[in-house]
Amino acid sequence: MAYEKLILEIEDNVATVLLNMPEKRNALDLAARLELIEVFSRLAEDEAVKVVVLGGVGEHFCAGGDIGTMGDIGSSVAGRARMKNGHKLIKAMVEMEKPVIAQVDGFAAGAGVSLALACDLVVAADRAKFAISFVKIGLIPDWGQYFLVPARVGLGRAKELFMIGDPITAARAEEIGLINRVVPAEELAGEVSAWATRLAKAPSLSQAMIKSALNCWPLSLNNYLELEANMQPVAFGSEDFAEGRSAFLEKRKPHFKGK
Repeated sequence: MAYEKLILEIEDNVATVLLNMPEKRNALDLAARLELIEVFSRLAEDEAVKVVVLGGVGEHFCAGGDIGTMGDIGSSVAGRARMKNGHKLIKAMVEMEKPVIAQVDGFAAGAGVSLALACDLVVAADRAKFAISFVKIGLIPDWGQYFLVPARVGLGRAKELFMIGDPITAARAEEIGLINRVVPAEELAGEVSAWATRLAKAPSLSQAMIKSALNCWPLSLNNYLELEANMQPVAFGSEDFAEGRSAFLEKRKPHFKGK
């Protein structure tokens, strides 16, 4: 499928999805949202893809929703329909059983922050900024931020980010746990590529179960113990565990197949 708002490249089991609207700082209109839903649904089913990288063409990751297209959503019906569309995208990203890495340069604002945090790992350039600034235009956080942000930074920090709405630097975002890593801008692509390559060589069944279990957070201790009891026997019975065990005993690198 050809995309108008995205660029999709697949190489060595890594799919790279780039928002391709640099003239709008990759702000998301309806067409872009639909293409993102389609591409993540497609990649979830593609057995050749082990890892997905999400980034943006140009100087910015994503400036959030395209405010210029929001003039026709004054009614609660239209607003709810628009929101549900965004929810499909976030769920597609979070629920896919493959690691997703956000490669963030420039601004990630509003729904752009949601896109980044719906990824499993977030690597940002040192010049990147994150803005959860809904309150400054009379809106509230959306696209899963009430779940995604406190899960990373805690309730107190989430209230600060939501209620104040000021942009924060990549360094500050790393300090409070909103993102995973900050690197010099010129090293961003290489760092993300190294992470993606490493994840692509990891046992994908284990990765899928780790992601699924953590996305159930916060469960009680007993719930997680039961989850472990159900999942670990599946891992024990996998070809990847047999290969990992053999490689460990033979003092060699394992070659996982995702089975």
